[in-house]
Amino acid sequence: MSTFAMVFVEEGIEADLPINLSNMLGLLDQAVPSIEHNNFGYQVASVSRARQGVHWDLVVKLVDLSNNKVYEDPVGCIEVHKTDNDTVNFRVPPRSEQDFPGMARLDFDGVYYGSFCCQIINILYDRGLMQLPGRLPTF
Repeated sequence: MSTFAMVFVEEGIEADLPINLSNMLGLLDQAVPSIEHNNFGYQVASVSRARQGVHWDLVVKLVDLSNNKVYEDPVGCIEVHKTDNDTVNFRVPPRSEQDFPGMARLDFDGVYYGSFCCQIINILYDRGLMQLPGRLPTF
């Protein structure tokens, strides 16, 4: 994993995006299945802390592409929070704030989670939802 991605995973990122909550969740549903790293795909799922229509905490799970097995232990999480009718706050919490049983077992060094985060941010950038100097490096 690049130094940039390591810092990114450890520090997290937060941005307000010009998209409503429904469209953001639809974008995640559409985009996440296309993200891959080292023969694994990803799936996001809501956790019990979600408040429908306002705040969604989503766990990121690995999918073994050779057999479509979804691993129950997440590698990390993302948060989407409605700030108004046309804006959401997108947050990748610092890894130190994430406490899921089994998280370190599948991704002890954060490589899979870091790859997912960089790729999802590139998707947001490509769609004009996030302002960056350019695409993030992927690995």
